[in-house]
Amino acid sequence: MIEEEASVVRVSAGLAEIVTDRRDACGSCSAKHGCGTSLLATWLPQRRLSFRITNEIGAQVGDRVVVGLDESALQRGSLLLYAAPLVGLLSGAIAGEGLFPRVGWSSELGAVLLGLLGLTMALGLVRRITAGREVGGRDGIRLLRFAGRPTRLSPDDLLSPWGHTPKPIRNRE
Repeated sequence: MIEEEASVVRVSAGLAEIVTDRRDACGSCSAKHGCGTSLLATWLPQRRLSFRITNEIGAQVGDRVVVGLDESALQRGSLLLYAAPLVGLLSGAIAGEGLFPRVGWSSELGAVLLGLLGLTMALGLVRRITAGREVGGRDGIRLLRFAGRPTRLSPDDLLSPWGHTPKPIRNRE
């Protein structure tokens, strides 16, 4: 589970709107002074990310919370965001290269035009698929706990995996 701290800015109808600062991945890298990505990150303004999620922990406005993202959801999302546009671009380019010479036009022109059309259609599909996912905590995003507060254990949390409480250890004397 990938965790990040966020602030609750609005609560309504069982949902909490949370805001978190976007951080670059270069913060802890030892090569950050000689890397182009780090240089680019310093030129671009820091943005705040805001989204709504199911308020499972009863957070209130102003609370600092920890948000968790399931790794498999991150992998699925990355695959969708990167693979779909690439497939659209390549499919369109291949189709354009094959179709345009049949009507007497340049294959390069067909590859470029239909490649861009395929890319645009794939990006539209990705946008349509991901449009409704920000509400309700789907895709493995959840409010885990309040930030800075220790986790409280109940007696049920102390049960062993086999469903019974462990026997106390006796001193051998």
